Amino acid sequence: MKKKIILIMLSLFFATTFAENAPDTTNFNVFHGRAYYNAARTPGEAPSTHRNLYTPYLMYGSNFVAFAPSNTYGIASYTSNDQTSFIAYLSSQAIIGIATKNLGFSVAFSVGEKLNFFEEKSRYHKKEIDEIVGSYKNSISLRLAMPFQSIDLSAYLHYDQTSNDSIAKVKYADSEGKSEKEYNGHAHYISGSLTFSNKPSAKNFSWSTGGSVARNQRTSDSTYKSTIDPDENYKNEFAGNQNYFYASLFYNFGYIVLKSNNARLHVGNNTSLSSSVYDKVKDKRNHHKDFYLNGTLSLTPHILAEYALNENWMFWGATYLNWSTSGYYEKYVEMWKTADETRNTLLQFRTFTDKPTYLSTGARFSYKRMILEAGIEAGLYENPFRGFDGKSMVYDLSGIITF
Repeated sequence: MKKKIILIMLSLFFATTFAENAPDTTNFNVFHGRAYYNAARTPGEAPSTHRNLYTPYLMYGSNFVAFAPSNTYGIASYTSNDQTSFIAYLSSQAIIGIATKNLGFSVAFSVGEKLNFFEEKSRYHKKEIDEIVGSYKNSISLRLAMPFQSIDLSAYLHYDQTSNDSIAKVKYADSEGKSEKEYNGHAHYISGSLTFSNKPSAKNFSWSTGGSVARNQRTSDSTYKSTIDPDENYKNEFAGNQNYFYASLFYNFGYIVLKSNNARLHVGNNTSLSSSVYDKVKDKRNHHKDFYLNGTLSLTPHILAEYALNENWMFWGATYLNWSTSGYYEKYVEMWKTADETRNTLLQFRTFTDKPTYLSTGARFSYKRMILEAGIEAGLYENPFRGFDGKSMVYDLSGIITF
């Protein structure tokens, strides 16, 4: 039985591999999985499970299921009348959405909560300890996308909330004393973005542009109360030094510079300009008042080559390099109790390219209503002729069934 299965699989492979070459009207915009989506950096990329999922109106009219054990995700989409419903599980995140011809909307969320109860009774130390420790990290994201004749619009809103809380109570049997210590730490992150693209009308030249804003805020407070020694009681509040506002603008483009009957070559560049402004921090001990500002300009030139062997097999290779230049500004004043004052200013510029350069390749096999896709992405050493850096290898394998 096993030999028959192997023979059938081999015959199918050779039959599809050596089938008639792709015709002159090769359709490069076939449906792909995540491996292709991760490789492509050009706005002119072909449709894929994740590109359509992140631009919800593109899910309209699709009927498929997709699974990827390498990236732990599953997606299902089905159309009824003039409406498409879809659901997806991406790692620890669940996504549900609806798409029509002119509008797509989705909601993504994840929940992670933990609560511990601890109790200790010590006869030797004559004390009892009751402690409650809780933590949670929850997130929710909203996506909205719609086409406007020759361009489309995508909007994204995301919110993260993280908390760590604890209450510890101690009772002493010998002195009838007691103490209570409480800690609360909270972090909030909210971000939003708008993207415009010429995807509906793009031919050889494609572009996308837009911007995003974000706010990150962390606060904590702790209190201690004791009936044994009231002088040790305290209440502290701390805003932290990771509170900031973030804003960015970006412009991405891609151009098909070469095209033949069954191959095409994209080149392009993605540009972004971003800045983070950090809140001032007051330190009661040394009376610091700090100000931080960070700005970055990034350029990501990219190349994507696609080759259709025949109607069943398609291959691609992609590479990109990220070049960034950043400026950092810091200013703070130290005001000591002795009335001495020190003013400090730091200005720093840095230009660098990410190491390593990224390179990926993959293959797509389709037969009737089944699609199998595999990809591999790896970073090269600083000298690309020395070979691959195995520590940054990423593998992707997915399967799609269309209906």
